[in-house]
Amino acid sequence: MGNSKENQSPILVKIANQLLKDQQELDSLAVQLSLGKAEAKDKFKEVKTEFREKLQDLKHTLSSEYKDSQDWVKETNVAIDEFEKNLEESAEEVFEESKANILKAAENLKAQIKRNPTSEKLFLLYTTYYEKAQLQLDVLEQNIQNKKAELTDSYKHSIEEAKKSAKAIIDKLNDKKEEADFKTEIFKKEIGQVYEHLKKAVKALG
Repeated sequence: MGNSKENQSPILVKIANQLLKDQQELDSLAVQLSLGKAEAKDKFKEVKTEFREKLQDLKHTLSSEYKDSQDWVKETNVAIDEFEKNLEESAEEVFEESKANILKAAENLKAQIKRNPTSEKLFLLYTTYYEKAQLQLDVLEQNIQNKKAELTDSYKHSIEEAKKSAKAIIDKLNDKKEEADFKTEIFKKEIGQVYEHLKKAVKALG
């Protein structure tokens, strides 16, 4: 996994591709649950497995791109290890408690990454991991509480708007010769717009 082409991509490219992937996978999750083709408990296990893989990707990025910040890297790896332990200990039978603990560990890691002023792009990448997991857990929580997902018109509109926004970011990056030409503040704002659409979609699930 550490040697994959995706891991070697510039961070902003990875983020842009992740945004579109998040939209597609959240839509797929909602569709499967609405049709009764997936069990929320099984999907919870998949969410945890996916996050573990992303945390390993994060460790790879830390070791390869932040060699001048060894103390921060060590502290961040400790936070990642604690997060992974939390994922391992979480249980489907106590979903709400597990969700709260996972999000708390995710917030702790987010704060640790932000401590390094040179890690702005890495922070944005991790934010996509965090936002997607939170949305997945919100969808699963509705299902576990016996609130069957219904794909309302409002949901369909918001999920489509998220797709359009993500594709627009990818197109902008493709038009730039260098990643450095893309202003991080603008990129951050546009990422936020994608997730706002996704959050509206999740709330609109009947």
